[in-house]
Amino acid sequence: MEYQEEYIKPSKYKVIRWLQLDEFAPERAFTSFWVSPKVFFIIRIILALYTTIVFWTYLAMSVIYARFDEFFAFFTTLTFVGIHAYFVTSCVYHFRYLKNKNVKFLLKQPSFLNYMYVWLYCTIVVFNVLTPVVFWSILNEVGDYTENRLVIWLNLSVHGITLVMTVIEVIFNRMRLPIRMILPVFFTVLLYMFLAFIIFASKHVWVYSFLAWDQGPKAALWYFVVAIMIVVIFFVMLLIHLLRDYLAFKFGRSKDIKRAISVKPEAQPPSTY
Repeated sequence: MEYQEEYIKPSKYKVIRWLQLDEFAPERAFTSFWVSPKVFFIIRIILALYTTIVFWTYLAMSVIYARFDEFFAFFTTLTFVGIHAYFVTSCVYHFRYLKNKNVKFLLKQPSFLNYMYVWLYCTIVVFNVLTPVVFWSILNEVGDYTENRLVIWLNLSVHGITLVMTVIEVIFNRMRLPIRMILPVFFTVLLYMFLAFIIFASKHVWVYSFLAWDQGPKAALWYFVVAIMIVVIFFVMLLIHLLRDYLAFKFGRSKDIKRAISVKPEAQPPSTY
């Protein structure tokens, strides 16, 4: 299955070009090696509806239990908001792509919106793997148990099902994960760390116990472990992207292996829209 791709215009800023944010072909976000764009849209609608239900239920529960003031303090919550925003945005863009049968609406919009979309994608494919790994390996304690089925469902949704949704998204889209985007992903985590420090300075409570500085060298070890996990997960997801493209070539879903796995072809094919 071949698609004619149009890339967003090159940026005049060196940092944008170095990060390869301007090497985004929007059609890759709405097409798949495995299913038609319409089927892919239906899959995304289902995922977006699920995240919408979870988000508003999660928010309502925080209000009911008088914990709304700390709702956006947790990395898990922000990660879930990120994947929810990604699916909703993707569905809106995808609908317009199916309606217009082209991506000109994305090529004409301000470039920074396309950069933010790519940045958001890079974060959700990493953070929605990181969050379940950290929760089930570090934060979840044997004694933590509740019979409240709604709480159990929400817990599984934000600490497990998001991982499944992320894998589904990566398999079905044709997006690429620029290797240099590991730096913006890391920068995003650093921003959250500053937020955690501000919360501690104002409330004298750590959002996550393993961040507490009074642990001494153990705290530094935890910071280092999480940093290593981010790097490892990023490259695992990069390999999954490359494997998807390679399998598409092997199974005849893509005719050019160089075009499948390279970041940007040397010569862009003319648009047929």
